[in-house]
Amino acid sequence: MARLVNLASAEREAAQDGQVRGRGWPLSELGWRSASAAAVLIVADWLTVLACLAAVWWVRRAVAPSLLPGLGPVMPLSAFIVQLVGLAPWTLAFAEARLYTRRALFWDEAGRVLYACTLATLFAVALSFANRAFPTMSRLVIGGVWLAAIAAVPIVRYHTKRLMAAVGLWNKRVLILGAGETGRQVGVRVRANPDLGYVPVAYVDDDPDKIGRCLDGLPVRGPLSSIAELIRDLQVKDVVVAIPGLSRQRLLHLVATCEGRVQSIRLVPDLFGLASVGVEAEDLDGVLLLHMRWNLAKPWNLLLKRGFDLTVAALAAVVLAPLLALIAVAIRLDSAGPVFFRQPRMGRGRALFACIKFRTMYVDGDDRLHAHLSGHAQGRDEWERFRKLKSFDPRVTRVGRVLRRLSIDELPQLLNVFRSEMSLVGPRPYLPAEAHRMGDFGETVLKAPPGITGLWQVSGRNNLTFEQRLRLDEYYVRNWSLWMDVVVLLKTVTAVLARRGAY
Repeated sequence: MARLVNLASAEREAAQDGQVRGRGWPLSELGWRSASAAAVLIVADWLTVLACLAAVWWVRRAVAPSLLPGLGPVMPLSAFIVQLVGLAPWTLAFAEARLYTRRALFWDEAGRVLYACTLATLFAVALSFANRAFPTMSRLVIGGVWLAAIAAVPIVRYHTKRLMAAVGLWNKRVLILGAGETGRQVGVRVRANPDLGYVPVAYVDDDPDKIGRCLDGLPVRGPLSSIAELIRDLQVKDVVVAIPGLSRQRLLHLVATCEGRVQSIRLVPDLFGLASVGVEAEDLDGVLLLHMRWNLAKPWNLLLKRGFDLTVAALAAVVLAPLLALIAVAIRLDSAGPVFFRQPRMGRGRALFACIKFRTMYVDGDDRLHAHLSGHAQGRDEWERFRKLKSFDPRVTRVGRVLRRLSIDELPQLLNVFRSEMSLVGPRPYLPAEAHRMGDFGETVLKAPPGITGLWQVSGRNNLTFEQRLRLDEYYVRNWSLWMDVVVLLKTVTAVLARRGAY
């Protein structure tokens, strides 16, 4: 985006048709709100880390000796603060991670907090080595503070931002250029994440049929040629250009017009149908390159992911073994038939495998379905629309309804993970009959092992269209990281508890 703005600056005279545009922000508007918000976040971070240090230190002094009699005395709390040079390493590390200058979604910020806390801890240990205090400092306290901080800091920051947004300190007014599907998706996502602090005030579009209307609760203003006046009248600080297909000349003209009038300009790029795919910007001596990532095509990443899967799956199997046995007994007592249900699915490289689930339907489920549809017009209409029954499905057993409602009928897929057929997190395991519907997405999605859960599971589940699931799966394959797997697993627990999309 920065390169696009620089390009617009270089071609400003041609783009502006000889007109003089914009001016720099006066000193009085350099961002007192941003500075105040950063100060509040710094104080919140200090208090959070200090609270973590005090709590861990108390546990080490009062609780740990009774559990581990061999532990010696611990330094006073004040000595820890002095020896670690106050909390300066934490503030410096958080600043280096751009936690005071960049707005990010909760889980993205949690990843940055993990990096910052690790960096701060290493920095603090290095300082204690330098002043020869490390031998007398408790390793348990230092490690405990790191662990407590990576859990507490993101939560405290999230609620601090929500509080600042409520009083107007964190808010930034945003103008969305484009009232089409792309622009409306931007508006929906921005308002769905109030912790970002962005407040969309209007859409701007050239379509005369949309100007003057209200879409998704936001007015549509226009045309695009009036953007300078709209920025001034609406007191906008940020602009998002969400008009895929806009000509290069008009795009440069828009950017040049907005530049100097707003604090930042963001662009939703037109990547010819690949807008959901993660890309990495590279600079080739002034030429902008977009590097299309494909992380799960790399053998090293697959090996790393496999190790993570085996470790977590083994722990999960040990913890869940009593529950799995109890479910198996309940299924056998509830209805005749096997405990497990096996269904052919496409794995990595389109290889077929038997996907294992707990049986949730009667053995004569097809006959029950036909009888139900023949006598219930509403159920018949629902089946024709969704190819599933969300209200009442006569095929599902009593135990099966509980398993589906709690989304635990897929737990036996841990066996598929151990057999290298599936992963804990990955694309949806697609049916062989769905191969023809996957189109070009299949070439990317089917290069990775399918997952028990995935982005499709925590982003809407059964409420998503088939194409939306494919786009999420493609995004996952190209942008995979271990942190993404951890986030998806944690989000899956939340989605299951909230029963979102479960039928």
